[in-house]
Amino acid sequence: MEDKDRQLVFVYGTLKKGQPNEHIMSNPETGKHIYLGSAQTVDKFPLFVASKYNIPFMLTEKGTGLRIHGEIYEVNNLKMIALDLLEGYPEFYTRNIFPVEKEDGEIVQAWIYQLREVDPRLLETKTTIIAKYSDGHGGRFYVRHENCGKNDDLF
Repeated sequence: MEDKDRQLVFVYGTLKKGQPNEHIMSNPETGKHIYLGSAQTVDKFPLFVASKYNIPFMLTEKGTGLRIHGEIYEVNNLKMIALDLLEGYPEFYTRNIFPVEKEDGEIVQAWIYQLREVDPRLLETKTTIIAKYSDGHGGRFYVRHENCGKNDDLF
């Protein structure tokens, strides 16, 4: 990938390998990607599973919660557009650049999707704060859904 068409993105939920939305990351029709390995956030953030769809949500409250484990990818602009569509960016999720630590200890800056606004109803359905998501966490399996672009769609 050319440098101008290259972005790093850190994923912590359903886009990871072996998780329910892995096909969006791996589908060549939605753009190019290169798996760079496992990584974790340098900063702590709250991450939990919530809603009737059992979605993993990472909040913007930097410094609270745990260091989040996930995967880092190099993606092109087309793949970033596909990820933005999945995440409902910019209305539902925001994305910010944060430092993440790769397995080899290298710190890189990567985009991370985070829930823009926390609806109190969401907190009523959440699990405990977790550092690593996998489908079925706490007996809660991800439920595929379409057009979940605002908080009211979650309940």
